[in-house]
Amino acid sequence: MQKMHRVQSIAIPILREGFANSEYANLDIKVGSWVPAQADRPDFWINVRRMGGYPVDPKMLDRAVIELTCYGDVTYGLELTENVHLEAQIILWDAVRTAKVVAGKGSLSSYRQTMGPTQFDSPYDDKFRVQSLIQLGVRPLPN
Repeated sequence: MQKMHRVQSIAIPILREGFANSEYANLDIKVGSWVPAQADRPDFWINVRRMGGYPVDPKMLDRAVIELTCYGDVTYGLELTENVHLEAQIILWDAVRTAKVVAGKGSLSSYRQTMGPTQFDSPYDDKFRVQSLIQLGVRPLPN
């Protein structure tokens, strides 16, 4: 087996590709693991952050819990922010269902939502914030 990669190195490319091919492709949506600098903040961004989890086998299977957060510009409304967040969940679920492989990294093998989409106060006056917690099975590439 190849080495185990960070969950972000698999989930982020999957989300970027998924949004580029979704009904939301016309929106300015960025996906990353860190908050963009203020001057670079798009109307929407998805933040993927590992919150915990456990390795079932450090070489073959990790059960990472991610915080999937969507920030959306208030001018678009809360409903669109929630819908973009839902689309991110669907993209990840579809990647599990279809056994999508990220070249050079690995794949997601399971999806379990541990906290459903929840609106939180946003630290940014011009953004809504919706997030959920998802446990993802992470597998490296086979040899």
